[in-house]
Amino acid sequence: MTKARGGFLIRFDEEQRALLLQEAIDIRSGFSDALSTADWSLGQWEVSGLMFAPDTITHWALARRNRRVATAKSRVEFIQVAPTEIKLQLLEGLIEPRLQRFVVRARAGAGGRVPPATWSQLKEALKTINPVSYEVLDRLERQRDASESTVDLPAAHIVAQERDATGIVLDIFDASHQLRKDVLTGWTPPIARRIRSFLDGLEGVRTIEDHHIAHDARIFPEATGQRVTAIGTVFELGNRSVEVMNVNRTRIETTIGVDLIYYNEQFGAWTMLQYKAMEGHSPGAFRPNTQFTSELERMVHFRRKHRDRWKTKDDIARYRLCGDGFYFKFCWRIQLEILSPGLLPGMYLPRPYLQTLLRSQATGSRGGKLLTEENVSRHISNTLFAALVRDAWIGTRGLSSKKIARLVSLSLNAGRSVVIGRGRPEGRAPDLDETRSLLHL
Repeated sequence: MTKARGGFLIRFDEEQRALLLQEAIDIRSGFSDALSTADWSLGQWEVSGLMFAPDTITHWALARRNRRVATAKSRVEFIQVAPTEIKLQLLEGLIEPRLQRFVVRARAGAGGRVPPATWSQLKEALKTINPVSYEVLDRLERQRDASESTVDLPAAHIVAQERDATGIVLDIFDASHQLRKDVLTGWTPPIARRIRSFLDGLEGVRTIEDHHIAHDARIFPEATGQRVTAIGTVFELGNRSVEVMNVNRTRIETTIGVDLIYYNEQFGAWTMLQYKAMEGHSPGAFRPNTQFTSELERMVHFRRKHRDRWKTKDDIARYRLCGDGFYFKFCWRIQLEILSPGLLPGMYLPRPYLQTLLRSQATGSRGGKLLTEENVSRHISNTLFAALVRDAWIGTRGLSSKKIARLVSLSLNAGRSVVIGRGRPEGRAPDLDETRSLLHL
């Protein structure tokens, strides 16, 4: 159990509640308010019980004090807001001293931090009166604690890339970016140190039992028979859904990198993204090595074998600005961050554009190949990449899933983790098993 360090109970009056609900229809998506917070360190996440009803904890949340906005008041940001219903009267029968004197009145600033000993008693009481609420509170405390130190997980940089790939899939699916922010800030490091993928830290994730790679020589001529771990989940907005699956064939500690493969089912477009880390100080530089050269040659070989043959008479849904399908994301910093809603900073480059750069201006001071933000000159951003994939302005056309399955197999054999996203058209029910079968996993 996480060692208690105290927390806050914040009471909002009816007028404040009405204003908040006007500005943010669903406070579970997060909100901010100007509060009196004398007993609160700047920029530090705190676990808080929110009271939108008299003498009742109606929500648990993580809260952070930001800049001062008025005399004795600061803007406080609330995220990971989870509903509950805990009557203080029930808690006070199990806790000494009484909780009421610690409750912060949001406008008046009275009250203060609930001391660690009392907070610990509060948690023990919750175990008895509302175990589900206790689990929510315990998860928020683990998130808070993890956010204050470097994440010490095996292959944290691989988990960070998987986290980013999942975030990109969610941005492709949801143009508002709100789903991505909710999911990424909601990630909790697993209690056990053994982790298989980023999806392990999300609630409600389904584990697909290990399956053997199919021994079909036409699809996997170099199949090894090794088992594949597949973990997947479904996100839904209205009657639309997107599936996210993480597939790996090796222990995450020995994984060398991450690929993202996204299938826009409505337009039949596959988009493949490979992650690369820039070295040195931000934004750093990338020096092509033999592994990168081999990977690039594999993509070139694939496209020569399976050419993009779109014609103007073809179905308009198959029109693309670029039908190649292969992209790289060169990341300036790869760091696993807790409670951050953002994606990894970096630049996306289409394969043909990258090859042109390497032949021309991507040269270091000693004549070697070197990619930097300066000599790349222009690139695709996180936001633009998601928008282009969402509307299928980029991605393959006319490529069967069997051909893409071969790419998945090659990546897995090379020791890479593969994040697979599948955007379903409106009204099409999600099916993780179908997606797994689509790629012969």
